[in-house]
Amino acid sequence: MSTIPTEKDYRNRSVVYLDKQDIEDISQKMHPMQKWHVEQHEDLTLDDCFALPLPYLRGFDNAFLSYDKTGIHGKGHASATLAISQNDPWFFCHFVGDPVMPGSQGQDIIFQLAALWATARCEMTGRPRALEGNFNFHGQILPTSKSVHYRVDIVRSLKKKNLLLFEGTIAVDSVENVIYEFSDCKIGFFTREELGIMQPAKEYYKPDWEQIKQSLSHSVDQSKDYYDRT
Repeated sequence: MSTIPTEKDYRNRSVVYLDKQDIEDISQKMHPMQKWHVEQHEDLTLDDCFALPLPYLRGFDNAFLSYDKTGIHGKGHASATLAISQNDPWFFCHFVGDPVMPGSQGQDIIFQLAALWATARCEMTGRPRALEGNFNFHGQILPTSKSVHYRVDIVRSLKKKNLLLFEGTIAVDSVENVIYEFSDCKIGFFTREELGIMQPAKEYYKPDWEQIKQSLSHSVDQSKDYYDRT
C-alpha cells in the first residue's frame, strides 16, 4: 500500500510510492492526499482537486515519485508502469483490424504522471491543464506488447505560479526500448474561475448513463463481429 503519510508530513516526503489501490482512490477522489489538500486550502473542494482518469483512460498501475535531487536535471523525477492486456479498451476501438494504443494516449499519460508528481506532496493545487510540449514518436504499443514504462524528469517547478516544466519518455517492454520522447513540456494548475467553469461539475454534467452503457456495449459488439468474421 502507499507510503503517502496521513499526517502533516506530506510536504516533507522525499519519496512516494503509489500502488494500484492508491491510483484507484485518486481517480475516485477518495485518497488521503486529496482530502489533505482540501483541509489545507479553505477555498478548495474535492471537486477541484487533481485526479487521475478512470480505467478507460488511465495509463499506469503504479507510480514512483522522487523529490530529492534525482533525475536528469537534479530536480526530481517520476516513473510508472502499465501491464498491457489485449483487453485494454483502446485496442478494440483504435482501430478495428489495426489495434494500437493511440499516440495521443501516451501524451496524455505523461502529463498525468507529471501532474501527479506536482500534487502528491500538496505543493500545487487546482485542475491540471497541458500547456506546451514537443514530442517524437518512433515506435508503437500493440496488443502483443507486455508492458509500458513511463518516465518524467522535472526541469523546473514553479510553485507560486502553479507551473511545472518537464520532459519525459515512454518505453515498451523494457525501460531501454524508448519509443516516445517528450521535451519542453509545461503543465499548469488552475481554479474553476480561471478556467471559466463557474459551477461544480454536477450542476452542468448530467449525461444519460444508460445511453452511454448501451453505446459502449454496441461498440464492443461491432469490434467483436469484425474479428469473428475475418
